[in-house]
Amino acid sequence: MRKDFYIFRHGETEYNRLQRWQGQGVDIDLNEAGIAQAKQLAVKLQDKGLQIIYSSPLKRALQTANIVANAKKLAVKTLPELTEGSVGDCEGQEREKIAQKYPEIWNIWYGDNNIMDIRWPNGESKQEIQNRMVSAFDKMLQIPETIIGVASHGAAIRYFLLKFGYGPHRITNTALFHLVYQDGDWQLAEINL
Repeated sequence: MRKDFYIFRHGETEYNRLQRWQGQGVDIDLNEAGIAQAKQLAVKLQDKGLQIIYSSPLKRALQTANIVANAKKLAVKTLPELTEGSVGDCEGQEREKIAQKYPEIWNIWYGDNNIMDIRWPNGESKQEIQNRMVSAFDKMLQIPETIIGVASHGAAIRYFLLKFGYGPHRITNTALFHLVYQDGDWQLAEINL
C-alpha cells in the first residue's frame, strides 16, 4: 500500500508578521498576506491529485486548508493531533523576548535535535509534539484515501519531520513537503516544493 502526504504549514497571521508566538493558545485568522499565500499554495497543489485534506483545528491552519480544498472541491476534516505545539508561558510573546528570557531552552530548541525532552515552561516537549503528530499520521494511514493534504504548523511539522532526518530547519508559511508511505516504509520525497 502506498500513501502520499502533502504536508503544509498555514499561511501568515499578524502574529507571524509581528514575530509573536501563537502556539496552541493563540487562535487567530490569516492576514491578507496569509490568504494570498494559501491561494498560491492551492495552485502548487492543483495537479497533485489530493483526495482529502486533514487539518489542525486552529483557525490559521483550517483556513489555509479550506482555501486549498475549495480550489478542488475537497473535504476538509480536522484532527486535534495536528495542532501546533504548546509553548506554554511563551504563547503570545515576541520571539526576541523569549530568546532573551530563556537562552538555554532557545538554543537547544532550535539547535540540538538529540535533546527531545526540552520544553518551554508549561509547554510540550519536542518528543510530545512528535508523538502526537505520529499518532495523527497513524490515523490517516487507516483511511481509504491515498493522496492526502495535511495542514499543520511550524513546530508540529518541524519535529515530526525530524523523525525522518529533516531538521532543525525553520518551516516558513505555506512550506510544502511530500512524505510517502509504502509497504511499512516512510520516505521524505520532496522538501519545500
